[in-house]
Amino acid sequence: MKLRSKVVEISTQKCVLGENPLWCAAESALYWIDVIGLAVLRWDMASQVTRRFTLPKPPASIFINETGSLLVAMRGSLAFMDTTSGDLSALPLVLPPSTNERFNDGRCDHRGHIWISTMDRALKSNIGSLVRVDSRLNTAVSPTHAILGNGVCFSPENDSLYFSDTFERTLYRYELSAGDTTSGDRLGKRHVFARLDGDAGRPDGCTVDGEGCLWSARVGGGRIDRYSPDGRLVDVLELPVSHPTHCTFGGPDLKTLFVTSSRYPPDKPAFANEAAAGALLAYQVDAQGLPEHRFIPKHD
Repeated sequence: MKLRSKVVEISTQKCVLGENPLWCAAESALYWIDVIGLAVLRWDMASQVTRRFTLPKPPASIFINETGSLLVAMRGSLAFMDTTSGDLSALPLVLPPSTNERFNDGRCDHRGHIWISTMDRALKSNIGSLVRVDSRLNTAVSPTHAILGNGVCFSPENDSLYFSDTFERTLYRYELSAGDTTSGDRLGKRHVFARLDGDAGRPDGCTVDGEGCLWSARVGGGRIDRYSPDGRLVDVLELPVSHPTHCTFGGPDLKTLFVTSSRYPPDKPAFANEAAAGALLAYQVDAQGLPEHRFIPKHD
């Protein structure tokens, strides 16, 4: 992997547990969340200013809404967030499949529907699932049998969904069969895409570039792994943080790789000598990402 510049720490506001970076091309801004710090953050590329929006509950993932707001998945509910005031409008009808689960990582597909992974609140049972929320807020649930589900993203052709089973150290590829605009695509057969090697770390958030390669944050391993479309590990991007949590492409040419990171729990010995732990990092890389899809709510 050839870097054209060194890593840049682009925000002075560090997170306890940064996650789910999301590039908004219309605003030339990057959004991400602090799960433990109960916040959504927004970095404006032009002004270099970072805003922090405080939330009443821990966020799990965020999505760009077609109307200009954000859709925020909390641990047990969804809400629209006004990106000017930070005001929330709750959507109480969309809930995790059971009270033992909570929402976690998610992404929007090309049809404007969102997919959110779930995890066991107690981190003990393999009760996880993928929840698809369509434009009318109807849900479809597909079991993943993961204790901790992560890393939802899609292939450039929109015929595959990638999913990280963090505890099993395995990346999966689901076949996506085309449905209509209303019903949305459906999950098909699941395949093992890649199993992590013996080095430290587990798969967390991930993204796909325009060549169909998967970039996966190896939390606890201090690196981003890049896999070819057939699941071969082809590149490794070493990081100055041991716990990268997620990554996405952004910038005007979609060639900047933004990486979120964690410093949770703060007393973890690994963080003692990591000045950048919890920071949002950016790399200029010789790969180009894909435009972020927007959630498209519809009303009868």
